[in-house]
Order: sequence, then C-alpha cells, then structure tokens
Amino acid sequence: MQLTAPLVLPEVFEVVEESRYFGKYVFRPLEPGFGITVGNALRRVLLSSIEGYAIATLKIPNVHHEFSAIDGVMEDVVDIVLNLKQVALRPKSEDAPDRIFIEVRDKEVFTAGDLMEQTPYYEVANPELVIMNLDRSAVVQMEMLIAKGRGYRLAEENKTLLRGKIDLHEIVLDTSFSPVLRVVPRVETILYRERADYEQLTLEIETKGNVTPRECLYAATNILLEHFSRLLGTPRISEPSKASAPAASSSNDILKVLLTPIEDAELGLTATGFSSLKNAGILRLIDLVQLQPKDLEHFRGIGRESIEKIEAYLSKLGLRLGMDVSVYKSRITK
Repeated sequence: MQLTAPLVLPEVFEVVEESRYFGKYVFRPLEPGFGITVGNALRRVLLSSIEGYAIATLKIPNVHHEFSAIDGVMEDVVDIVLNLKQVALRPKSEDAPDRIFIEVRDKEVFTAGDLMEQTPYYEVANPELVIMNLDRSAVVQMEMLIAKGRGYRLAEENKTLLRGKIDLHEIVLDTSFSPVLRVVPRVETILYRERADYEQLTLEIETKGNVTPRECLYAATNILLEHFSRLLGTPRISEPSKASAPAASSSNDILKVLLTPIEDAELGLTATGFSSLKNAGILRLIDLVQLQPKDLEHFRGIGRESIEKIEAYLSKLGLRLGMDVSVYKSRITK
C-alpha cells in the first residue's frame, strides 16, 4: 500500500526585483527541508564558482614596486593598486585582448569610467570609482593584464600562474574574480495543497554589475546540474560539430542536436550576446531551449529581434524555447 505522495516539485519561479546589480527571486513550492537544501547549495556555488574578470597585473614606466610614488599623483602606487582591484569589468567580445594600455593626461581625477573610454574592448560596471587624483600637468602611462578566473586569488598565487608571461617589474595584484558580492537565501513556510509546512525559497543576489544576477543564477544552476549528472553514471555521448542538419525526427537525432554548442549554431547573435549566454553557463542548445523568451531579455546583447531569430532557428530544428528536456538530460553526462 502506497502511503506517500510523489515529491512536490517547484511550479513557480518569480522575479520580484531585478537590475544590473541586484536580483530577488522566489522559488516555490518546495517540500519541507528543501528550501535550505536548495538555497545553501546555490549560495555556495554563487559565492565561490562564478567566473569573472579582474585586473591581474599593473606596469608603470619607472615604477618597479608597489611602494613607490609617481610625480604629480596624490596616491602612492599601493593606493592605486587597491583602487584597481575594485574595478568591475567585462569584455565586450570573446576576442578582447588580455592586455590594455592606458595613458592619463590633462586630468585632475582619473576614474574607472575614463579607463573604459580608452579601450574599446571592455566595459566597466562601476565607472564612478576613483583610481587616482593628479595634477593636470602629470602624465601617467599604465599597462594592465586582464585575467578571467573564479573566487579570490592572492598575488603570490597569481605570480606562480603567470610565471614566464610577465615582466620582472610588473606588479602582480590580488584578484577578486567573483562578480557576486552577496547572496541571501530566505526560507518561509507556505500553505499549499491544504498543508502549511511546504516552503518558499527567496534568493537575493547582489553583484558588481559586470555579470547580472540572472546570469549568475543560471551559471550556478548549471554547475550544480553538471555535478549531479555525473552521479547518474550514464555513458557519455559525443557532441556533434554542427547543428545545420534538418529537423530531428527521432529521439536520438533530437538529443544530438540538443548537444550542439551554441557557438556552432546559427543563432544570429552578436559577440556580446554569445558572451552573455556563455558567462551564464548556457553552452549548448539543451541549455538554451529550457529558457523562456522573457528570460532571454535579461541577457546583454539579446533583444526582441535576437529572440525572434533564435526562435526561427530552433523551429527549423524541431525545437522551441521553453522545452522540457528532462528526458534527454537523464541520458547524458556533459
């Protein structure tokens, strides 16, 4: 005799508030105890494992270490380094160069926004950040190395990783790559199916702005799915190289198309759009088709016209946005 009902799965994902720097999301209903389980798992991944960009090294002519002063500049080099660590940047395209060259002249205040104006390859989420104060007659040249990584890494660790790639007098910085500043999961009990012990998870995510909260949430979810899929122990299925084949007719054909990397699909997106999806962990069509059209509107470089192109392309393949792909996910590991 069956005495237990099937597990209740969440039916609602609600966006309460969302901006470039803050997102508040509600997930319900959840079985008793699942709120803290899901919330803590997402919080841990969001704070530790989301990739971001940071300034890793600084090179200034005739400056050989941090404990130096620059003529005409109020801050010591150590203060400039501390300010540069706070710059929240992001490449505008995947082929953005690792090194950028900046010249400061005829300015009394040099900000992160001025830094962005001198390089077309990166955008800065906190342009008001002051990097240095200086005399208008002062001229400062800087070369910076931009790196991508996760979490926080000490300068000594960066020196080891960059050995052979940097000059002797290049100043290596501590780097905080994570775009996520704060994650607060809150669990409340709710009334559902005439029971008052079900739960609702409210997740607040605060970021630096170089990666949006929605992108971070999707990336964290995909990281967890990646780990859990390995527990299934199902055989690995090789990925096809292109998705230009005709619409799939069988289950195996659909699966092969779903495993296509998004860069191999003819989605008609800009480099910014592709980069935005990949930063959020949307790497293959199977990740993309699970999203609703309204979800895609929150990704940079993806507007209404881009969404229509995506829908038209997926339709040719027999796919659509908002698909339930659980039956295919159970057959693969990434």
